[in-house]
Amino acid sequence: MHDLSNIAVPLHQVDDLHAVAANELGIPPETIRRVQLTRRSIDARRKRPRWIVSLRVHLIDDPVSETKLSRSHPAPLVARPDKRVVIVGAGPAGLFAALRFADAGVACTLLERGSVLEKRHRRAGRLRADRHLDPECNLCFGEGGAGTYSDGKLYTRKKSQRVREVYERLVAFGAAPEILYEAHPHLGTNRLIPLLRSLRQHLQEHKITLRFDTRLDDLIVSDGKLQGVRTNTGDIEADAVILATGHSARDTYAMLANRGVEMTCKPFAIGARVEHPQSLIDQIQFGAAAGHPALGAAEYFLRCQIDGRGVYSFCMCPGGFIIPTPTETGRLNVNGMSNQSRKNRFANAALVVTVSPEDFAPGNNPLRGIDYQRSVELRAFEAGGKNYNAPATRLTDLVAGRASTTLPARTSYRPGLTAGNIADVLPRYITESIVHALKTFDRRLRGYLTSEAVIVAAETTTSSPIRVLRDETCQSPSIRGLYPTGEGAGYSGGIVSSAIDGMRVAEQVLAAP
Repeated sequence: MHDLSNIAVPLHQVDDLHAVAANELGIPPETIRRVQLTRRSIDARRKRPRWIVSLRVHLIDDPVSETKLSRSHPAPLVARPDKRVVIVGAGPAGLFAALRFADAGVACTLLERGSVLEKRHRRAGRLRADRHLDPECNLCFGEGGAGTYSDGKLYTRKKSQRVREVYERLVAFGAAPEILYEAHPHLGTNRLIPLLRSLRQHLQEHKITLRFDTRLDDLIVSDGKLQGVRTNTGDIEADAVILATGHSARDTYAMLANRGVEMTCKPFAIGARVEHPQSLIDQIQFGAAAGHPALGAAEYFLRCQIDGRGVYSFCMCPGGFIIPTPTETGRLNVNGMSNQSRKNRFANAALVVTVSPEDFAPGNNPLRGIDYQRSVELRAFEAGGKNYNAPATRLTDLVAGRASTTLPARTSYRPGLTAGNIADVLPRYITESIVHALKTFDRRLRGYLTSEAVIVAAETTTSSPIRVLRDETCQSPSIRGLYPTGEGAGYSGGIVSSAIDGMRVAEQVLAAP
């Protein structure tokens, strides 16, 4: 067996990696049994795209060994198998925490305020179809969490052996094997739906009780120690609660604040979502090779500093859709998603600006970042027409400092867009930072700043604006037995890092006496 790293492969050869490997090793092709991709990315510099691949080459004479991915992993250390544990939230952190309990053969209860996926799909779809927002079950709340409807991007900068574990477990539950070697892997919203069904069945077969449409309303506490949870369907006794509620469970964080749970503001980012024709992004990135079947839809990643603030593209969705993701009536924020094929006619990405606690109203209220988000979302809702239309401006109009009176005939956003000036929605310093950044980005990607592109307000939930404090055992110092977890608690940012944090916290709970 031979490992080959960082081989440049012209587009016309991407379907014949067998020949590429033979040429690199200087051996006859017939001596190779199998070529396995271990890494793949696109190098599109100078608009001459090519694949950069790493390969594992299995020769005819090598011993035959096939690794079968398992849905179960070795059991973690368990101190008290009879411990009563409740996990709150069925997003990546909560689901992977539950998986660790399933690995250990230890029972627990997983609560989710939204619905099981099939029911959630119908309830959440009403916002795009007939402008009806369900505050309890939407594109943020329900089985799979917000990630179910945000493309399932798996790229992470986190350096951990657990990253590979997350990828392999997802493949075992039905994800495409390509996520094991793509440089920027993604699941695709359409592939997440059957995957989550398989994961749900596995948990139910391994002592995990799933309770959907069950909202955490309060904690039951005695002498600083957790005794259970109060929900909209009744009380549940518990020795430990893994709180994995995600960044949009604002009522939950208000409850924690009332309970005196230690929290603090943290930086996050606010901005809007830019939508271009995908064909234009393909042309900008790939030049004459745009449309080549070996390339697919082009991506971009942009970043700069404006007056000390970071401005960057986030959650780029090639061949994707802009979607409405509010959880509170009378407010609006947006996100992006793609299906696995990424074949929609539009590309979109958030263009956001970093904000810090110093930008919020002064004071010690740990929830003031949430209040800041809400104020922007209220203006977005009103500017869109108070009907979940999103306010939008052509990029060229935004840079010129004027409102748009017309918009491109088509958009991926449903229910629809309302022409105007998003400068009326976003804080002034954020709009000014975006305008400066657009000019910079257009120098890097010629043609990016165009009247064919629109910017849609507002993107407010790039990450949680709070951190729920925890100690070295992952417990809240305020309430023993409460384990803040994942993105909503301020300890991760995305599907993979949230899954890793969920596993880590679950292991702490299982090992605790």
